[in-house]
Amino acid sequence: MKTYSQENNYFYEIKDFEENYSESAIISRFLHAVGFRYYWATEGLRENDLIYKPSLTGISTRETLEHIYILVIIINSGMKDTEVIRSESYPELSFEELRENTLKLIKESIDIVLKYDENDFQKSKIRFGKNIFDFYNLFHGPISDSLYHIGQIVSYRRSSGNPLSSGVNHFLGKKM
Repeated sequence: MKTYSQENNYFYEIKDFEENYSESAIISRFLHAVGFRYYWATEGLRENDLIYKPSLTGISTRETLEHIYILVIIINSGMKDTEVIRSESYPELSFEELRENTLKLIKESIDIVLKYDENDFQKSKIRFGKNIFDFYNLFHGPISDSLYHIGQIVSYRRSSGNPLSSGVNHFLGKKM
């Protein structure tokens, strides 16, 4: 059975876009960057990579992936203007399921934001129970944080002897 990422290869590369600098297009591009980087940072991870910790007090690659999943849930909830409900089931997910769920939520978030109009940006909020934050907190919050942690995954996999696939060009968003 093919997985979401194998079947769709949506984040295998960042597709070419028409020149469009609308709010929706810019946010979509940020999320495409998150998806592309996550796709390649996690492609081909082995059990040895997942248990890797940079130190005794650090968190493992797997735990970092779980944190990224929570960040993507927050991004997706912000796009939907719904309360953030953090899944408690992620530790029970296999690595493949965790990866697939993360990629699906990123893709769903892109699909949602591409349908936004100017009013949607004004009314969408990030909701943690009674705490409500502006939509743009997504940028310096979970979107930036996810990119930061994806970089950690790349560093961890190098340290555990499994470097990123050669030919991944982050500037062009392509696998050469």
